[in-house]
Amino acid sequence: MVNRIIISLFLMILLAGFTSAESDNAIRITSTNWDEYSPSFSPDGKYIAFASTQNGSPHIWIMNLSSRETKQLTTGNSSDLFPKGWSPDSRKITFTSNLAGNQDIWTIDIDGTNLTQLTSDPAADFYSSFSPDGTKIMFTSDRSGNSDIWIMDADGTDQRQITTSPSVDMISSWAPDSRRVLFRSERSGNGNVWMVDIDGTNLTQLTSGKADDGGASFSPDGKYITFDSLRSGRMEVWLMDTDGKNQVQLTHSEGLSMCNIWSRDNRTIAFWSDRYGNADIFFMDVGYAKRPENALFAGLLLIALIGILAYLWIQKRKN
Repeated sequence: MVNRIIISLFLMILLAGFTSAESDNAIRITSTNWDEYSPSFSPDGKYIAFASTQNGSPHIWIMNLSSRETKQLTTGNSSDLFPKGWSPDSRKITFTSNLAGNQDIWTIDIDGTNLTQLTSDPAADFYSSFSPDGTKIMFTSDRSGNSDIWIMDADGTDQRQITTSPSVDMISSWAPDSRRVLFRSERSGNGNVWMVDIDGTNLTQLTSGKADDGGASFSPDGKYITFDSLRSGRMEVWLMDTDGKNQVQLTHSEGLSMCNIWSRDNRTIAFWSDRYGNADIFFMDVGYAKRPENALFAGLLLIALIGILAYLWIQKRKN
């Protein structure tokens, strides 16, 4: 009887461990009948910006993370997208809009004032973000004939091209040192995560394989990178070291999960997912609980449990 109880307890612990390992424990932040996507945390940790189709066309919104109150910043008939970058003082957001008739980079203050157009090229400019030091803004543009990564001063001047591959380069994000950028490129045949210095040197491929990878973000402390990947059969958020090693899956759902971004606490990421139907914003406490060393520990624990169960079975046979 005692052996049976011990075995049952071990099996319950083991089952609980595997259940926890497969559950992403993501917290749903928005829950509307519309689509909310492209989240980004303010550097001071007080707000999150996102795009929402609540009033028809997509517009830029912010949420106060303490009160959960939301505020619409942009209005009108334009399509306002990708509020992916905050100024370091958490007062200004950069985003993409066709307000002037073409897809360009704009900024707006969090009180809805000082709407400013930064690019006006006939080509499409999109997916922009402030550098962590606030001096530069990075964006994607097809003004060279295909999609490449560009950079400019924070006031829109001195626009220059960083990547020059004939392949598609897009969806860029900054390293914490403001000297390197991550981006998605098809230069190796399919979408993968690459890194390059802002002067165009030290080009490095971080992911490889047949699945499409992209949408990468550095943790604020520069130790980890999250990225979006189709390698599980649907788009999910993954985690890896900054050299591309130790890649592990973070999100597990029946829907899409993507467009990840880190908060300043180095533990929380935001992303959008349609796991409940329409697109909503979710938070996840990464906590590095799914790091490979913990998976190794779980494996060793499993071996130990199997050994204990075998011992108990042998002792039962002897008795």
